[in-house]
Amino acid sequence: MLFPDLQPKRGALPEGIDLRCCDVAEVLSVASGARLVTADPPWIYSQAPGVADPSLQYDVLKMPEIAGVVNRAADCAHPDGCRLALWNTWPQLGEWVEVTVGMGKEWRWGRILSGGSWHKSGPGGVGYHWIGDSEPVLLYKVGAPPCGRWDSLKNAHNSAREDHSAKPMEWMRGWLRRWTDPGDLVLDLYAGLGSVAVACALEGRRYIGAEIDPERHRRAVLRVEEAYNRR
Repeated sequence: MLFPDLQPKRGALPEGIDLRCCDVAEVLSVASGARLVTADPPWIYSQAPGVADPSLQYDVLKMPEIAGVVNRAADCAHPDGCRLALWNTWPQLGEWVEVTVGMGKEWRWGRILSGGSWHKSGPGGVGYHWIGDSEPVLLYKVGAPPCGRWDSLKNAHNSAREDHSAKPMEWMRGWLRRWTDPGDLVLDLYAGLGSVAVACALEGRRYIGAEIDPERHRRAVLRVEEAYNRR
């Protein structure tokens, strides 16, 4: 290989962490027994022109497509129960509820059980009616999933925003301690920069996730490797 030092690093994932560069359909076809499903979908933002348009960062999906993917993830749930933590956006909550309610009994995750919000500090907020410095996450379940350690998990988290679409890993470590046990499987439908994978590596949970963009996948793998080696 010519000039090996110029080749991009790819990283090495810890045991139990399966972060694939693939379409989400691939992980849906192999995942089984998940105690927690997480999803940070590639929404279409009709109110976000210019640099805030996510289509400039990655391929986006229409709402019914996202709902279909999230719905199929229920097939991967643990037979005793599983939670779904779904990141959303405030402007699209109404449409999301309309689409899922419109699916009737085909919608597998039932009603919204609860929700939380990530409050972001630092520059970078955008918006139409006002500057958006918070982001909601919706909680669903199938079956009767247990709760683990309490750890004073709150439904609001404050931290600085990071790279585009990177979610607060420390808050999600709390999700894992409360909603899963060591060794449980977490299914991550849209891995992005790998925040959920990092949390799982640090908390001893098994993980399978999909990120279709090769460069974002490479960066995600490196984030997992670096965080795991620093622990």
